[in-house]
Amino acid sequence: MTEVRKDGNRHPFSKGLLATSLAITGLPLEERYEIVREIDRELEGVETIHTREIQKRVERKLQERGLHREEKFYRVTRQLSRLEQPLFILLGGPAGIGKSTLAVELAHRLDINRIIETDTVREIMRNMVSAELVPSLYRSSFNTDKTVKADLVDDPLIYGFNQQVDVVSAGVKPVIDRGVKEGVNSIVDGVHVVPGYLGMTDRDDCHVFQYVLEVPDEAEHARRFRSRANTSNRDAGRYLNNLEEIRTLQQYIVEEGKKHGATIIANESVDQTIEEIMDNITTELEQPTPSHT
Repeated sequence: MTEVRKDGNRHPFSKGLLATSLAITGLPLEERYEIVREIDRELEGVETIHTREIQKRVERKLQERGLHREEKFYRVTRQLSRLEQPLFILLGGPAGIGKSTLAVELAHRLDINRIIETDTVREIMRNMVSAELVPSLYRSSFNTDKTVKADLVDDPLIYGFNQQVDVVSAGVKPVIDRGVKEGVNSIVDGVHVVPGYLGMTDRDDCHVFQYVLEVPDEAEHARRFRSRANTSNRDAGRYLNNLEEIRTLQQYIVEEGKKHGATIIANESVDQTIEEIMDNITTELEQPTPSHT
């Protein structure tokens, strides 16, 4: 049996583990196992091999198949654990846009173990701050205008939403700082991930990729709320009754994203959005090697 060497340790070669590592490429399971079986046959009679050599064999197999983008995904993401600075992916957008679904899929594809949800931070802060002190914290993002006296501002919804984002951001920033200090690759997602509030563009101690997601078609946006209600306890009616406000927040967050240099993505297909984000991240992080110059 072939033993694989890594960081001074040894373990038996595992076809299952190698196939799992290929999930990063987005290839179908059968195609992944076809590559794994070819490598397994090549290792017959080989007593020990370094994990880097296995990775090179995988890269070669992908290139031979003309799967150049998939090869880049595999090669670059294998380097993520060795980055000198941690990676932070920020996913913003209004309710019902698919942020959580994308966060989970990206975490799986990039082998990221930490997902920071701003709604969770808000729930924690509710137990620490009273409604009398910060009323916007106790409202959904799309009805924060109920906490604002309309005669004081031009747009109560945006004003109240900004108040909520400002408070929640104050709770998210220490979590991000902790992640940077620990060197942990992380994904931050939520309606409160509004470009300009977390101060990430000014940081030089981590790799930051900020995305604002939108659903341009209103009917599709409404359909997603109905679909989500079928797999959770969230009442679709509550969101559909406030769809106009949710769409207004979408427009505002997109505009803020454009102002602060975030990448705006029309999330019409989860698979397509994942590929676009993966391509963007791996292209930016790709480090030239003797065989890739």
